[in-house]
Amino acid sequence: MKVFLPIGSFYPAQIGGPDNIMYWHAKALQQRGHTVWVATTNDGIAADVPLDRWLKTDYGKVIYVKTAIHYAPLKLLLASIGPLLRCDVIHLSAIFYPISWLLAPLAIILGKKVVWTVHGELDPDVLIYSTGRKKVVLSVVRLLKNRVVFHSTCDAETKYIRLQFGSSVAVLQLPYFVELAPQQTQQPDDYWLYVGRIHPKKAIENLIEALPQVRSKKRLKIIGDHHNEYGRQLIELAERLGCREQIDFLGHKRGEDKYQLMANAYCLVMPSHTENFGIVVTEALTQGTPAIASFGTPWQVLNDRQAGFWSSNNVAALARTLDQMAELDKETYRQYRTNARNLVEDYDVTKNIHQWEGIYESLRARHARKADTFYEGIPGHTSYS
Repeated sequence: MKVFLPIGSFYPAQIGGPDNIMYWHAKALQQRGHTVWVATTNDGIAADVPLDRWLKTDYGKVIYVKTAIHYAPLKLLLASIGPLLRCDVIHLSAIFYPISWLLAPLAIILGKKVVWTVHGELDPDVLIYSTGRKKVVLSVVRLLKNRVVFHSTCDAETKYIRLQFGSSVAVLQLPYFVELAPQQTQQPDDYWLYVGRIHPKKAIENLIEALPQVRSKKRLKIIGDHHNEYGRQLIELAERLGCREQIDFLGHKRGEDKYQLMANAYCLVMPSHTENFGIVVTEALTQGTPAIASFGTPWQVLNDRQAGFWSSNNVAALARTLDQMAELDKETYRQYRTNARNLVEDYDVTKNIHQWEGIYESLRARHARKADTFYEGIPGHTSYS
């Protein structure tokens, strides 16, 4: 099977979650013997990576196109024509990056099967930014909606897709699958850990406000680039609350440094107002570290599998959940760490890529019928809405 993955940025760039998600996806497909093309920009790419030519890698044939203006990727569009003509399936990433909505109509005209991963871009908290441009793009996508399979990662994202494009569109609901990072040797420490973007959507202020209310006076370590207005507001908030000395703003961390901090942490906390997935949870679970995730995330399974807690991110409720986690007895906490590692196996891309193979094969083999019957018989435990 031949799969084409055009995307605005891509591994080894670390601009956002899709950089790694689609890299792991491409790598797993390549390892299964499929032909994979990835066309992307040089955004976030180091100077030693060759540009403007196709490279053979363990994650497919990849081209990093030098792009002066990220949102005007003309050269990327031109580089995409070859793989678009040859592929069986084109798998688009993100709604609003131009390469997606420019290639989608071309793919449909050429009779290609189109899968479109939304990557959280239809979340109402995201749509409030650049509203004029986004309204134009959404109007274009609505013209194509019946010839596309949208991919969501959770119930909320499926709802957002249907709100924008109608109840009859085909939506594939399937979580992200990840490559499990090497497990670090744990050097137990006693701190809460936040990892991610320093952005109002992440509700980090709720976590900081909850901290003084928690009976256990564990430190809070925050990983992420805090050199922005929101980061300054968080530091000022901590100073006003009198807990600044309890918080370490560590800046950006990656690779082994990040994973070691995760392994050593007592618990990861993701208090976001909303997330369509939350890769940092799987990264923590890989290190055997339990997680607390907010109701705005699709992580109820943390409760179900006793690998952490699914909680309101309301300040008082979050403080109670932190207390609940902090007051686990040693044996129960040890079991939570074991459960965390066991749970993350469910998201291992190498064990789950067969589900995507089944989806692509079904798309390639079938002619479009009604949305409610089009996907019958696809293997795996994938659910369709």
